[in-house]
Amino acid sequence: MSLVDRRKNPAGFLQRVVLRLTGRLRRAGDHGDSPAVDLRLELADIALSRIGHAAPQSPYSRAALPAGDPRFIARDAARGAVEHGFSMWQEGRPTLIALTGPAGCGLTSILNQVPTWLSEQMHVARLDLDRRPDATADALALATSVFGAQVPYDSIDTAAAQINALPPQVVLVDNGHFLYSRLMGGSEGVRALHGLMVATQGRHLWIVACETQAWRRQCDTARTHRYFDDVAELDYFSRDELAALIAARTPAGHAGPDAQAIDALHRISRGHPALALFVAERTLRDDTPAIPAPFDEAPLRELERTELLTLAEIAAHGTLTARELRSIFRRDDAGTSILLHHLRQSGLIVSGPHAGTEPGNRLEPLVAPMIIAHLVRANYLY
Repeated sequence: MSLVDRRKNPAGFLQRVVLRLTGRLRRAGDHGDSPAVDLRLELADIALSRIGHAAPQSPYSRAALPAGDPRFIARDAARGAVEHGFSMWQEGRPTLIALTGPAGCGLTSILNQVPTWLSEQMHVARLDLDRRPDATADALALATSVFGAQVPYDSIDTAAAQINALPPQVVLVDNGHFLYSRLMGGSEGVRALHGLMVATQGRHLWIVACETQAWRRQCDTARTHRYFDDVAELDYFSRDELAALIAARTPAGHAGPDAQAIDALHRISRGHPALALFVAERTLRDDTPAIPAPFDEAPLRELERTELLTLAEIAAHGTLTARELRSIFRRDDAGTSILLHHLRQSGLIVSGPHAGTEPGNRLEPLVAPMIIAHLVRANYLY
């Protein structure tokens, strides 16, 4: 967190060069204690704070909420789509349901609540995707992990016939961004898993949670939306939803932010619940004297085209490994490594666990709204 006085001249040319070379996307300005100082969060400050590692027991924890958690803020659009689709499916209509929304809007928490919205007798299974299925055999092996059936790994039709012979169940699929692929030859497994869902939707109800950008790409390239009967398009929290979120997380004995502070919190976070919780927690701990102003996005305008394209592909795919990026851009190992290292040091992407030999790269969760908004305005995303 930095105090940046906008009234003073920016740092000199040499300092700006040093900042660029070290990968620090910080606003180069003088610092002061004047009352007129404009308090802003900076992209590098977010990275240095190691966001997302709050203790699970903390009231401001940004971890997904389990089923029945009283801190869950109702999302009527999601529940309405699930209940309507479930009713149609029970009446014998083949149904697929999609829950879509921007990264960090709470899709996993919503998916966790689905079993509490259905009849108690209904068996619910879970498929948490952690990689892209590369081939048909890989996709059918993933299905095996859900149904526990001995699925043949060479035929979608035969696998569907065996799965359709099993007792009906609801299948929740999280991380649906892994069902989109622009990799050379990498769409076979994705198409196989899509095909299996369509072929078994009369017997089993599939509910897929997918990030907005990946969902839009799937619809554009594979016309995926034609096969889904109910689609709930969610967004970040509204002002009232954010107020309810903060009220549910404010520890007993604390007054919590007033209406004006909630307005400011919604403005800086754009309704992103994790960022709002982070700022609220820091304000409560007196790390900052007030709700800061929105991010200064000027550093994003300094990125080169290759960096913007990389961010756009990561945003569209949700997660990409270095190998997958090399496949998309036809870049060598060294060039890809340098590029990813620079974006990580800049606080724009983070690396995390991935089902494979190398980590996956995704947008820094708390600045994802700012990055995606910039990419959309610059025509790198749609």
